[in-house]
Amino acid sequence: MREEKINSRSILLQDLGVFLFMASIIGGSLIVALEKKELLYQNVALLFGIFLVGLLIILRAKTAGIIVSSVIILVFTIYKLYMRLAYLKPIEWTAFIWPLLVIATLAGMTLFVSLLSTIEGVNSILNRRIDELTTIDPLTGLENLRSMVGSLKRYMALSERNGTFMGLMMVRLRYHEEIKKVLTTRQFNDLRHILAETIANVLRMEDRVFTIDENGSIAIIYFGEEKGVSVVKSRILHAVEKQNMLPDLNEQMLTIELSIVHRHYDKSYAKDALRYISDVEKEFAYEV
Repeated sequence: MREEKINSRSILLQDLGVFLFMASIIGGSLIVALEKKELLYQNVALLFGIFLVGLLIILRAKTAGIIVSSVIILVFTIYKLYMRLAYLKPIEWTAFIWPLLVIATLAGMTLFVSLLSTIEGVNSILNRRIDELTTIDPLTGLENLRSMVGSLKRYMALSERNGTFMGLMMVRLRYHEEIKKVLTTRQFNDLRHILAETIANVLRMEDRVFTIDENGSIAIIYFGEEKGVSVVKSRILHAVEKQNMLPDLNEQMLTIELSIVHRHYDKSYAKDALRYISDVEKEFAYEV
């Protein structure tokens, strides 16, 4: 209930800010249209000044908006007093309205933008929290890099404590940048999905498969001795070689090449998953 009241008040204040700005514009426009023609240039200049103040505040230049508003009011006041004292020209009643319109514009747009910035800040925090909590890649249906880091830490701890064998394997698309240039975004996303599905289907149930970037790279936490890694690599390469990665290419089969590296876990890593991942990635420099 309290949050609803706060939200309602924020919306009301935003509406009030917009109302003040619109009222200022309408009031200034009416003065330009209805006042004497001899005051036309003066009134048009002031109306332009109101637009300028509103624009500066919208652009988040609050200090500049305040300075411009102050200068407009000061210069206009000095000008009207000078014309009154030097030439005995009467000060028209609308001259007292213009400073109020300038202030209303400044206040209204400042109120609107400040609340808008607050909402944008809250949305930014919420989006960041959602990203932090999200562990499933919606495109491939696999767990993402964030989930992999957490899982890897747990498995490393279990391996160290129980003496079980495990390792980390990474699979990358060769020439993924060139492939992206040839395919549309939708086609490349289809390629990522099919590749992830193909690799996951040839692995054992106990092995964990993750998608780790937007270039189609896959990471695998495997369990077993290192001598079995060559068998896993062969399965992956054979399955990908047989699979048509893009069925919609007018019956033309898209052939892709993969780079596959791995590193078996040893106790020197302890629970340092990030160092372990970094060392595996370095293996790509020697993979041909």
